[in-house]
Amino acid sequence: MVFLKNTFLVLCFSLVLSSSSFSDEGFPGRAKYPDVPYISLSDFYQGYMEDKYLVVDARSPFEYKVIQIKGAVNVPVNSDSFYKDINELAKTTDKTIVFYCNGRRCMKSFKAAVKSKLPNVLVYDAGVFEWAKQYPEQSVLMGESPLPVDKLIPSSKLKEHFIPLAKFEELIPQSILIDVRDLKDRRGNGLFLLADKSAPLSRPKKLEKYVNKAIAEDKILLAYDNAGKQVRWLQYYLEKKGVHKYYFMQGGAKYYTYK
Repeated sequence: MVFLKNTFLVLCFSLVLSSSSFSDEGFPGRAKYPDVPYISLSDFYQGYMEDKYLVVDARSPFEYKVIQIKGAVNVPVNSDSFYKDINELAKTTDKTIVFYCNGRRCMKSFKAAVKSKLPNVLVYDAGVFEWAKQYPEQSVLMGESPLPVDKLIPSSKLKEHFIPLAKFEELIPQSILIDVRDLKDRRGNGLFLLADKSAPLSRPKKLEKYVNKAIAEDKILLAYDNAGKQVRWLQYYLEKKGVHKYYFMQGGAKYYTYK
């Protein structure tokens, strides 16, 4: 009987472990930052509707302007003033701060929680897109709320606009070519012998200047970033502006550098 009892306890313990492991599947940040408390989509929504949380978007200002949780405050984790800004914000409320970023593999929310050094924080790590699809009424896309779900750009459409380096270079003479990396990533001139113009996503007026030029001259707009990830946000802007002839360099500047 003792043996059966012990066996039963072991099985129960194993089920608890496997259940916990399953619940964390697809959320790599939870294993990487085991000391940072996180919250599920449904629990976050319930607390959000009860006004329990101060919601903080830890992404860049450009990403925030494209899509955000309604009412969220943007405090970019990569900003030099992040620690000061988030601690000043924390002084204005008794609410729990919930950080979020793009999706399950995005670590900005976890990094923000750690970097803030605040005790009363949570991380919502399913990301803004899962929230937007589930709760469009509490989301904003390019200034529109309720969020128009049909305007969310699928990854398949993004892939259609990526082209390999050889094709990218071939199109340069008939295009407006922009480098959307931040100046700290650019570190001097662009990659294409001054054919490209610096138009960081962090400087929207400069970006708009070259996008408008491409539209006015009916030219193809070519753009590249550091690793082929930030152009995802540029695509929303281009689609809203009515630009249809545009392509991104596959792999970004890092691919070009190590080619």
